[in-house]
Amino acid sequence: MIMKKTNLKIQHATSYSMFSILPMNRDINSAHVQKMIESIKMMGIIRPVIICETDTIEGVKKKYILDGQHLATACEREGLAIPYTTIKVNDEKDIVCKMAMLNNSSKSWDLMNYVNAYKMYYPDYMKLFKWKNMYDMEPSMIGCIALERNATAGVSTTIRSGKFTIINPKTEEMCKAFNDIFLRIGKTDRWIRFKFLAAFMENYNSYNHEKTLKNVDKHIKTIKLLTDADETLNYIKKNIFNI
Repeated sequence: MIMKKTNLKIQHATSYSMFSILPMNRDINSAHVQKMIESIKMMGIIRPVIICETDTIEGVKKKYILDGQHLATACEREGLAIPYTTIKVNDEKDIVCKMAMLNNSSKSWDLMNYVNAYKMYYPDYMKLFKWKNMYDMEPSMIGCIALERNATAGVSTTIRSGKFTIINPKTEEMCKAFNDIFLRIGKTDRWIRFKFLAAFMENYNSYNHEKTLKNVDKHIKTIKLLTDADETLNYIKKNIFNI
Protein backbone atom coordinates (compact mmCIF):
# COMPACT_ATOMS: atom_id res chain seq x y z
CA MET A 1 0.00 0.00 0.00
CA ILE A 2 1.34 3.42 -0.98
CA MET A 3 0.81 6.04 1.70
CA LYS A 4 -0.63 9.37 0.65
CA LYS A 5 1.71 12.33 0.72
CA THR A 6 1.10 14.52 3.76
CA ASN A 7 2.20 18.04 4.56
CA LEU A 8 4.35 17.79 7.65
CA LYS A 9 3.98 20.49 10.27
CA ILE A 10 7.44 21.86 11.10
CA GLN A 11 8.01 23.45 14.48
CA HIS A 12 11.12 25.04 16.00
CA ALA A 13 12.57 24.73 19.48
CA THR A 14 15.56 26.09 21.38
CA SER A 15 14.72 24.16 24.54
CA TYR A 16 17.17 21.38 23.70
CA SER A 17 16.38 19.33 26.80
CA MET A 18 12.87 18.64 25.49
CA PHE A 19 14.31 16.06 23.08
CA SER A 20 15.43 12.61 24.21
CA ILE A 21 17.74 10.20 22.39
CA LEU A 22 16.40 6.73 21.73
CA PRO A 23 18.60 4.17 23.52
CA MET A 24 18.44 1.83 20.52
CA ASN A 25 19.65 4.41 18.01
CA ARG A 26 23.24 4.58 16.81
CA ASP A 27 25.75 6.52 18.90
CA ILE A 28 26.32 10.16 18.04
CA ASN A 29 29.57 10.64 16.12
CA SER A 30 31.29 13.93 16.94
CA ALA A 31 33.02 14.03 13.55
CA HIS A 32 29.62 13.70 11.85
CA VAL A 33 28.28 16.52 14.04
CA GLN A 34 31.15 18.74 12.92
CA LYS A 35 30.42 17.98 9.25
CA MET A 36 26.78 18.81 9.91
CA ILE A 37 27.79 22.18 11.37
CA GLU A 38 29.89 22.94 8.29
CA SER A 39 26.94 22.00 6.08
CA ILE A 40 24.61 24.29 8.05
CA LYS A 41 27.04 27.20 7.69
CA MET A 42 27.25 26.62 3.94
CA MET A 43 23.63 25.77 3.03
CA GLY A 44 21.55 26.34 6.13
CA ILE A 45 19.24 23.70 7.60
CA ILE A 46 17.51 22.00 4.69
CA ARG A 47 15.48 19.33 6.48
CA PRO A 48 13.83 18.91 9.89
CA VAL A 49 14.58 16.52 12.71
CA ILE A 50 11.98 13.71 12.86
CA ILE A 51 10.62 12.93 16.31
CA CYS A 52 7.92 10.84 17.92
CA GLU A 53 6.10 11.43 21.18
CA THR A 54 5.47 8.24 23.14
CA ASP A 55 5.42 6.64 26.59
CA THR A 56 6.45 3.26 25.19
CA ILE A 57 10.15 3.62 26.06
CA GLU A 58 10.17 4.79 29.68
CA GLY A 59 6.55 4.73 30.77
CA VAL A 60 6.22 8.51 30.59
CA LYS A 61 5.50 10.49 27.44
CA LYS A 62 8.64 12.05 25.96
CA LYS A 63 9.77 13.44 22.62
CA TYR A 64 12.31 11.10 21.06
CA ILE A 65 14.46 11.80 18.01
CA LEU A 66 13.88 9.15 15.34
CA ASP A 67 16.09 10.73 12.71
CA GLY A 68 18.38 13.75 12.85
CA GLN A 69 20.16 13.34 16.17
CA HIS A 70 23.38 14.66 14.61
CA LEU A 71 21.51 17.66 13.21
CA ALA A 72 19.90 18.33 16.60
CA THR A 73 23.30 18.13 18.30
CA ALA A 74 24.82 20.48 15.70
CA CYS A 75 22.01 22.99 16.25
CA GLU A 76 22.55 22.84 20.00
CA ARG A 77 26.28 23.42 19.61
CA GLU A 78 25.63 26.45 17.42
CA GLY A 79 22.75 27.79 19.51
CA LEU A 80 20.28 27.39 16.65
CA ALA A 81 16.61 26.52 16.85
CA ILE A 82 15.96 22.88 16.00
CA PRO A 83 13.37 22.44 13.24
CA TYR A 84 11.35 19.30 13.92
CA THR A 85 8.27 17.45 12.83
CA THR A 86 6.39 14.73 14.68
CA ILE A 87 5.23 11.39 13.28
CA LYS A 88 3.04 8.76 14.90
CA VAL A 89 4.42 5.48 16.28
CA ASN A 90 2.47 2.53 17.64
CA ASP A 91 4.88 0.39 19.68
CA GLU A 92 8.54 -0.59 20.12
CA LYS A 93 8.68 -2.55 16.88
CA ASP A 94 7.13 0.34 14.97
CA ILE A 95 9.70 2.71 16.47
CA VAL A 96 12.62 0.53 15.35
CA CYS A 97 11.19 0.00 11.85
CA LYS A 98 10.54 3.71 11.26
CA MET A 99 13.87 4.71 12.79
CA ALA A 100 15.69 2.30 10.48
CA MET A 101 13.78 3.49 7.39
CA LEU A 102 14.48 7.13 8.18
CA ASN A 103 18.16 6.54 8.94
CA ASN A 104 18.60 4.60 5.69
CA SER A 105 18.35 7.91 3.86
CA SER A 106 21.78 8.85 5.23
CA LYS A 107 23.63 5.67 6.13
CA SER A 108 21.90 2.31 5.85
CA TRP A 109 21.53 0.15 8.93
CA ASP A 110 23.42 -3.11 8.92
CA LEU A 111 22.04 -6.22 10.61
CA MET A 112 23.74 -5.48 13.93
CA ASN A 113 22.03 -2.08 14.07
CA TYR A 114 18.71 -3.92 13.99
CA VAL A 115 19.87 -6.50 16.53
CA ASN A 116 21.09 -3.77 18.85
CA ALA A 117 17.77 -1.93 18.56
CA TYR A 118 15.48 -4.93 19.03
CA LYS A 119 17.51 -6.54 21.82
CA MET A 120 16.03 -4.08 24.31
CA TYR A 121 12.58 -5.59 23.80
CA TYR A 122 13.03 -9.15 22.58
CA PRO A 123 15.14 -11.73 24.49
CA ASP A 124 16.06 -13.70 21.36
CA TYR A 125 17.67 -10.59 19.87
CA MET A 126 19.67 -10.21 23.09
CA LYS A 127 20.90 -13.79 22.65
CA LEU A 128 21.81 -13.08 19.01
CA PHE A 129 23.69 -9.96 20.16
CA LYS A 130 25.54 -11.99 22.80
CA TRP A 131 26.52 -14.79 20.42
CA LYS A 132 27.71 -12.32 17.79
CA ASN A 133 30.08 -10.86 20.39
CA MET A 134 31.21 -14.31 21.55
CA TYR A 135 31.81 -15.96 18.20
CA ASP A 136 33.57 -14.66 15.10
CA MET A 137 30.56 -15.16 12.84
CA GLU A 138 28.23 -12.96 10.83
CA PRO A 139 24.82 -12.38 12.47
CA SER A 140 23.17 -13.95 9.41
CA MET A 141 25.20 -17.13 10.01
CA ILE A 142 24.02 -17.31 13.61
CA GLY A 143 20.53 -16.59 12.30
CA CYS A 144 20.73 -19.57 9.94
CA ILE A 145 21.62 -21.85 12.85
CA ALA A 146 18.98 -20.38 15.17
CA LEU A 147 16.25 -20.62 12.51
CA GLU A 148 17.45 -24.03 11.26
CA ARG A 149 17.95 -22.85 7.70
CA ASN A 150 20.75 -24.16 5.49
CA ALA A 151 20.54 -21.08 3.26
CA THR A 152 20.55 -17.39 4.16
CA ALA A 153 17.51 -16.57 2.02
CA GLY A 154 15.06 -14.68 4.20
CA VAL A 155 17.23 -14.76 7.34
CA SER A 156 18.34 -11.13 7.14
CA THR A 157 14.78 -10.05 6.35
CA THR A 158 13.51 -11.92 9.41
CA ILE A 159 16.09 -10.24 11.64
CA ARG A 160 15.23 -6.79 10.25
CA SER A 161 11.50 -7.35 10.70
CA GLY A 162 11.61 -7.84 14.46
CA LYS A 163 10.21 -11.37 14.06
CA PHE A 164 13.45 -13.28 14.75
CA THR A 165 12.67 -16.20 17.09
CA ILE A 166 15.14 -18.93 18.00
CA ILE A 167 13.70 -22.37 17.21
CA ASN A 168 16.90 -24.45 17.42
CA PRO A 169 17.61 -25.46 21.05
CA LYS A 170 21.19 -26.34 20.08
CA THR A 171 21.99 -22.90 18.67
CA GLU A 172 24.69 -21.95 21.17
CA GLU A 173 26.57 -25.25 21.07
CA MET A 174 26.40 -25.26 17.27
CA CYS A 175 27.73 -21.69 17.12
CA LYS A 176 30.64 -22.71 19.30
CA ALA A 177 31.39 -25.76 17.14
CA PHE A 178 31.11 -23.87 13.84
CA ASN A 179 33.25 -21.05 15.21
CA ASP A 180 36.08 -23.59 15.64
CA ILE A 181 35.69 -24.49 11.97
CA PHE A 182 35.35 -20.84 10.99
CA LEU A 183 38.68 -20.02 12.60
CA ARG A 184 40.37 -22.88 10.71
CA ILE A 185 38.92 -21.70 7.40
CA GLY A 186 40.68 -18.35 7.72
CA LYS A 187 40.35 -15.73 5.02
CA THR A 188 38.13 -17.15 2.32
CA ASP A 189 35.42 -15.77 0.07
CA ARG A 190 32.15 -15.19 1.91
CA TRP A 191 30.23 -17.63 -0.27
CA ILE A 192 32.67 -20.42 0.63
CA ARG A 193 32.09 -19.80 4.35
CA PHE A 194 28.37 -20.17 3.81
CA LYS A 195 28.92 -23.44 1.92
CA PHE A 196 30.77 -24.70 4.98
CA LEU A 197 27.82 -23.62 7.13
CA ALA A 198 25.30 -25.41 4.92
CA ALA A 199 27.28 -28.66 5.05
CA PHE A 200 27.86 -28.27 8.80
CA MET A 201 24.16 -27.87 9.53
CA GLU A 202 23.24 -30.82 7.34
CA ASN A 203 25.69 -33.11 9.13
CA TYR A 204 25.86 -31.69 12.67
CA ASN A 205 24.08 -34.52 14.47
CA SER A 206 26.41 -37.20 13.11
CA TYR A 207 29.81 -35.62 12.46
CA ASN A 208 33.06 -35.98 14.42
CA HIS A 209 34.24 -32.54 15.48
CA GLU A 210 37.96 -33.26 15.87
CA LYS A 211 38.11 -35.22 12.63
CA THR A 212 36.29 -32.40 10.84
CA LEU A 213 38.86 -29.85 12.05
CA LYS A 214 41.69 -32.05 10.79
CA ASN A 215 39.93 -32.37 7.44
CA VAL A 216 39.65 -28.58 7.19
CA ASP A 217 43.39 -28.20 7.75
CA LYS A 218 44.07 -30.85 5.10
CA HIS A 219 41.76 -29.58 2.35
CA ILE A 220 41.32 -25.82 2.86
CA LYS A 221 43.96 -24.85 0.27
CA THR A 222 42.16 -26.85 -2.41
CA ILE A 223 38.76 -25.44 -1.40
CA LYS A 224 40.03 -21.87 -1.73
CA LEU A 225 40.92 -22.58 -5.37
CA LEU A 226 37.43 -23.80 -6.29
CA THR A 227 35.14 -21.39 -8.14
CA ASP A 228 31.94 -23.33 -8.79
CA ALA A 229 29.39 -23.15 -5.97
CA ASP A 230 27.91 -26.64 -6.41
CA GLU A 231 31.32 -28.24 -6.87
CA THR A 232 32.58 -26.50 -3.74
CA LEU A 233 29.63 -27.62 -1.62
CA ASN A 234 29.97 -31.22 -2.80
CA TYR A 235 33.73 -31.17 -2.13
CA ILE A 236 33.17 -29.84 1.39
CA LYS A 237 30.51 -32.44 2.11
CA LYS A 238 32.68 -35.31 0.89
CA ASN A 239 36.12 -34.29 2.16
CA ILE A 240 35.35 -32.25 5.28
CA PHE A 241 32.21 -33.81 6.69
CA ASN A 242 32.44 -37.23 5.00
CA ILE A 243 28.87 -37.06 3.79
